[in-house]
Amino acid sequence: MFRELDVIVGKEAYDGPMQMALDEVLLSSVRTPTLRLYRWSGPCVTFGYFQPHALIEELHPGVPATRRWTGGGVVVHGEDLTFSLMIPAGDAISGMAPALFYRELHGAVSERLGGWLAGDGEISEGPSCFSAPSRDDLMVGGHKVLGGAIRRSGGALLYQGSLMTGFRNDPAMELALALGRLNRFRDLESDEISAAREVRNERYGADSWNRRR
Repeated sequence: MFRELDVIVGKEAYDGPMQMALDEVLLSSVRTPTLRLYRWSGPCVTFGYFQPHALIEELHPGVPATRRWTGGGVVVHGEDLTFSLMIPAGDAISGMAPALFYRELHGAVSERLGGWLAGDGEISEGPSCFSAPSRDDLMVGGHKVLGGAIRRSGGALLYQGSLMTGFRNDPAMELALALGRLNRFRDLESDEISAAREVRNERYGADSWNRRR
């Protein structure tokens, strides 16, 4: 999908608000398509930008929950491979129409991992991500295994995705190989972490953000 791809496999595990903040900070300065793989510090639920907080309290009471910057449904994290993809403004892929972008991204992952893209007969509605396949979500064995949502800012594009593991090979490496021909692995920089901590405290860790709807 990309000729060159930076891949961030962080050494530290973070909570939901920090994960969301890291994606926002990385998107604001992205110069090369960048894939980041999450490590969670504990159980967490993330929910779409447009979903009501009351729904999360009803479905997952007592579980730490964070509103995403992207849309989509409710995702329970812990057993999934959670990742984000940041694409700079000016890249041809960042300017794709959403439907085409999902088809290209999920199709690239499907070629590497197997499965097929959801069609009309598999589409359903519901608040939870993995119980409600959308068109071109990745399906394996009749079940949705990959879904995600996007957000654009200043022409750059953020995709936040969740992949249910269970593949024979290392899914993180397989994901990187599916998306990039030349992968450069790196860790998070100290200034990126510092900036994200500020965004975490101001936005994603605040009730004013998480309970805004």
